[in-house]
Amino acid sequence: MKIAYLFHKDAASPAVQSNRPASILANLENQGVAVERFFPLQADFSRSLFLQKIAWRLMGKYYRGDRDEAYLRQFAASFRREAQGRPFDFIFSPGSEVITYLESDRPITFCADATFANLLDYYWDFTDLPRKYLEKGHIQEKEALARAALAIYPSEWAAQSAIRDYGIAPDRVAVIPFGANFGSWNTKEIIWPVIEQRTLETPRLLFIGKHWQRKGGDIVVETARILRKRGIPVQVDVVGCQIPSQYRGDDFLVEHGSVDAGNPDQASKLTQLLLAADVYFAPSRAEAYGMAYCEACAFGLPSVATATGGITTIVKDGVNGWCLPLTAGAEDYADTIAGLLGDRSNYQCIARNAFDRFSTVLNWETFCRDYLQRVKKLVK
Repeated sequence: MKIAYLFHKDAASPAVQSNRPASILANLENQGVAVERFFPLQADFSRSLFLQKIAWRLMGKYYRGDRDEAYLRQFAASFRREAQGRPFDFIFSPGSEVITYLESDRPITFCADATFANLLDYYWDFTDLPRKYLEKGHIQEKEALARAALAIYPSEWAAQSAIRDYGIAPDRVAVIPFGANFGSWNTKEIIWPVIEQRTLETPRLLFIGKHWQRKGGDIVVETARILRKRGIPVQVDVVGCQIPSQYRGDDFLVEHGSVDAGNPDQASKLTQLLLAADVYFAPSRAEAYGMAYCEACAFGLPSVATATGGITTIVKDGVNGWCLPLTAGAEDYADTIAGLLGDRSNYQCIARNAFDRFSTVLNWETFCRDYLQRVKKLVK
């Protein structure tokens, strides 16, 4: 089979969208698919859209411009020009934008971690949106789904939104979990001995995220304080964001700054932090999916998280960690973590389960294999 791989950015670059498009591209090619590359497709973000974005921001609202019809039609025109004389069997994009106004007699497929409806009033930058942008966002999503022979989401949370909010037929929607980007090279021979060596005597909690508040940083600090009062000497390694000034006096917090996983030196640092950790703890307030939980599994780390968005697809209670309700407080998280750390035999079982979940479900090879099986039926 030959696939037309479409995207509005360089899908081969590890720096794009945390390496997700590049991981999919590499694994499709590894599984014998011939790929015709149509990326980055060209479209000009007009001056008027840019000025609208600024004007709305001055009024306290967010206007992106990325769902404007004229802007999106440029992708379809760019593909039409580039596709001349280049045969393919089906179309794939790691996002819905570029297929919004695409016309083709070949099956069109895409994957995304959420629908537009999912994101509204869920992420901070999808709040206070002007009505004009809301209308364009819903139109874009509906147009893309109308053209898609297959829409893939990594969670039921997102898939059900496509069905419920945009009326797509359930047989044109598939749930296939996304895989870990960082740590994808890990094997059982590497990780199981690491799990065995964890004594849990001075536990290290790992917190990764660019957005302190959304990722639940305040809850992490309060939970760690409670655990230390109970005699559990936890350390919290903070990666990806700055620790707010009000917590600078907590000496159990260790700030490691932003880490570029594409930089070999920084990637090595992140690897060491993941190998040294005992628990991945990120009680996110909002999370469309949560790639870091997949990557925690790739290092055999139990996750303690929140039952919101797509996280429950990755973290299964009592299997590879726990997802507490959004109403849970620091005491609840402290109880969960103390229980996990207090039984080393059970801890090791959960940790091994985490790696097994990565190796069987949460990896891009499995994602691409499942996707191709579905696409073959469409092509036939």
